[in-house]
Amino acid sequence: MKPPHAHTRTRARTRLLAALVASALIATGSVVTATSASAASQAADSFARTVSQGWGSSTSGHPWTTTSPTVTRVDSGSAAVTQKPGAATVQSLRTVSATDATVSATVWPEQATTAGNGSTVSLGLRSDGKYSYQARVRFGKTGVNLWLSRYDGASSKEVVLQSIKPIKDLPAGKHVRAEFSLTGTSPVQLRARIWIEGSAQPAQWQASYDDASAQRITRAGYPSIATYLSGTSPANTVRVDDVSVADAASTPAPAPTSTPTASPTPTASPTPTKTPTPTPTTPGTSSAVGSLPVGKATYAVPAGAIHVVPKGTETGSGTAADPYGSAAYAVSKAPSGSTIVLHGGTYREYVYVGFNKALTIQAYPGEAVWFDGSSPVTGWTKSGSTWVKTGWTHLFDHKVSFTAGQDDTDRFVDDTNPLAGYPDQVWVNDTALRQVASAGAVTAGTFYVDEAGKRLVIGSDPTGKSVEASTTARAFKIQGKHTTLRGFGVQRYATTVSMMGTVTAEVDDITLENMVVRDNATIGVFGWNDDKNFRRVTLSGNGLMGLGVNNAVRVNLTDSIIAGNNEQQFKPAPASGGVKITNANTARIEGNIVTDNIGAGVWFDVSSYDLHVTGNTVTGNTTTGIQVEISEKAIIADNYLSKNVLGMKIINSGNVQIWNNTINTGMRALSFAQDERRQPTSALKASIPWVLDTVTVRNNVISYGTDSSTCPMLAQDSELKLSGAGLGVSMDSNVYYRRDSSTPANMACWANGAAGTKSVKTLAELGDLTGNDKSSALWTGDPIVSSSTLAVRSDVIAAPRAVLAALPSSVATSIGVATGTKRLGPFTQPLK
Repeated sequence: MKPPHAHTRTRARTRLLAALVASALIATGSVVTATSASAASQAADSFARTVSQGWGSSTSGHPWTTTSPTVTRVDSGSAAVTQKPGAATVQSLRTVSATDATVSATVWPEQATTAGNGSTVSLGLRSDGKYSYQARVRFGKTGVNLWLSRYDGASSKEVVLQSIKPIKDLPAGKHVRAEFSLTGTSPVQLRARIWIEGSAQPAQWQASYDDASAQRITRAGYPSIATYLSGTSPANTVRVDDVSVADAASTPAPAPTSTPTASPTPTASPTPTKTPTPTPTTPGTSSAVGSLPVGKATYAVPAGAIHVVPKGTETGSGTAADPYGSAAYAVSKAPSGSTIVLHGGTYREYVYVGFNKALTIQAYPGEAVWFDGSSPVTGWTKSGSTWVKTGWTHLFDHKVSFTAGQDDTDRFVDDTNPLAGYPDQVWVNDTALRQVASAGAVTAGTFYVDEAGKRLVIGSDPTGKSVEASTTARAFKIQGKHTTLRGFGVQRYATTVSMMGTVTAEVDDITLENMVVRDNATIGVFGWNDDKNFRRVTLSGNGLMGLGVNNAVRVNLTDSIIAGNNEQQFKPAPASGGVKITNANTARIEGNIVTDNIGAGVWFDVSSYDLHVTGNTVTGNTTTGIQVEISEKAIIADNYLSKNVLGMKIINSGNVQIWNNTINTGMRALSFAQDERRQPTSALKASIPWVLDTVTVRNNVISYGTDSSTCPMLAQDSELKLSGAGLGVSMDSNVYYRRDSSTPANMACWANGAAGTKSVKTLAELGDLTGNDKSSALWTGDPIVSSSTLAVRSDVIAAPRAVLAALPSSVATSIGVATGTKRLGPFTQPLK
């Protein structure tokens, strides 16, 4: 791994808006008060004029006031703001005053975001020079975020009320329509929605919040449109058009909902000039995360694309009229820079993308494409209570090791499933059979591979049914830089552990998008080398693990579903479950569902550095939800963790910031551990020492269950040297829940030097032992977290009893809210 200091963070899902924007919103002078706050004025602007500085007067005759005339103008039928990094402007209609109003506009940056957090456009209402409400629209690198906030100019604090990402992917050149409505005074009802211009307006509000706090803004104010450019983004120009300010009553509002309804559109992956990637059209309806259903992707077919059909033959010329007969043959014929379009059907083959080939391989629009490692099996003969297929010659290496030819089976496999490492797989009518060790052990629902006798033996009657068995070991081996796979599925390959994965991304700059990789014998996808982008993928039911990455810089897993992996029940260690990333630098795990994996949900290990785990929902994993081990510098924020056996574990890792998560405990909420291991690599001893230190835990909701262990939070030093605050863990401003003072039996168990581990019964005792949680609070009685929705009770959010901490800039930037914001628990809603 390259030294940590040699790399800068190049990607983050952020919705950051600096306080500079909020300050600009309230700095444009005193409001012109209407004679009646309930009689909202109206304004509209189509910008059909030319103004060299400022925005002039609107189509309805209301003048725009701007904080920065020299960078604002009107031309080409829209208003423009020239943006410099870190700069904010605000344009306001100060002669319009309203209490209840709806403001809408079409907004877009001229250049797509390539670095930093991009351009933000804010629609403001009820501004009076000190206070205002905003709906903020931020154009990130992978989509468009929307959040609601209230700004207090007197204290220079912004309170983020809700944050979501309705548009997951914005095609190049597309504009966004935004609408923000404000009604009522007790509570103040905030509603907002955004959608891609030209597509249907969402039937429901995507973001909604009822502000009943004492700080709510109840009087009239003027509307405004503010802009801000991230300080780490290149200069840009943002455009605004078709502004409307109307009485809220004239804009009927559907019932509010917190669930995004806009259908995202996949975007092309960044590739070199020599490898143009087509712009996709809008796909069909999809969920917020995970791959589109196979057959629903609609990526555009560029001129000169190479066409393929699944004949399994080396035939054809690659044209639409005479397509190649196999994907592997097409890849072998394709020049670098080609787009290969796969027509619908089942491809029972292995594809190698060689060095010096940069390809885009995608499904034809609206056609279902599957790469399938199994083949139909017929010709069964009944033998007693079993059925036999003779002449079975599909044999696979069942030695278990990441090193080819080496056998580490005992390290990976135990008596739970002694044959976990055997890649053979059989399905009868799409129901998987279980492999057994002898023909005599075959019963209904099982199978046996008789290697010596070349027989496949099953215990389920195949008569009148489809039987398929794995006959191919791997699907894709990618050694061509700048290659993208998208829009299809991969299943049922008999991949051995030493092959690393059914799909392996082995060189720099590989993207997988809108792909389903499921039901393969060991690891679904594995990558190494730099710039790995996995977005909107669904990895499920794989035998050992969903995703593995090793020795890589810039790893991004976003908007994906990792579910039900380690189907073969390998041991939890050295690797199993959902995601394991080792020896990585600059990794971003953002906006994913990681659920029901046998093993860990998300696991970082072995000198990984600069790790962000944000906006995820991690549930039902059988060991740890999120684990950071012998690594350094991590932000774990804005996540929901529920019913994992262990919510979160930090082992021999430092500079870890754990902020604003909800941890709904299974057996244990949190674990911190130091053992005897230390960094063996001299060049990394200073930067990644493998020492538990500077772990900060703030603003989290930590809910203990009635079935939690006697140590629902555990801090240990196996060397028996550290105790109390000396363990390097700082906890405060959190809210805890336990049913009563004895359920669970202890509040925590904490390292106590040579005496081992000390059990503490109360939050006060924990504070006395560690110096921690002096500003935290304990709730008892009725649960404060819904087991079904993971929502925290509204009364706890409104008055948490804890003294909340202000978000530091590093965490705020990572989760996309203002530095200094104080809030309990996650900012975003749990993913479904």
